[in-house]
Amino acid sequence: MRTKLIMGFCLLFAIIIINACENKQAVAPLVVISGSCDTTHLTYSSGSNTMQPIINTYCAINSSCHGSGSSFGDYTTLAGMQPNINRGWVRSDLFQGTPHVMPKSPQPPLDACTLAKFGAWLNAGAPQ
Repeated sequence: MRTKLIMGFCLLFAIIIINACENKQAVAPLVVISGSCDTTHLTYSSGSNTMQPIINTYCAINSSCHGSGSSFGDYTTLAGMQPNINRGWVRSDLFQGTPHVMPKSPQPPLDACTLAKFGAWLNAGAPQ
């Protein structure tokens, strides 16, 4: 009886641990945009609908927060940005909290279309 009780507790403990260890990174929220905001076929820098100009303006070059050699991540290239994307930091900084953590002042907050583009790009796996 005692062995069965101990085995039951071990099984319960294992189930709790397994459920606690899943990746609970949320999908970026869907932002409803009125008017024209093209969130299709977004890439970092290839094609006609790219994120690089937005990232350069709000994150990298113009803001100088995530520029070349930054200890916070170099967003001037997708390779430099990828570690923070993989950790979920880009998504959480853009979409969690009120106000959102990023971009930091003196940069203005991102408008709804820009947030929608970031969300669509991240949800697509942040393609090059």
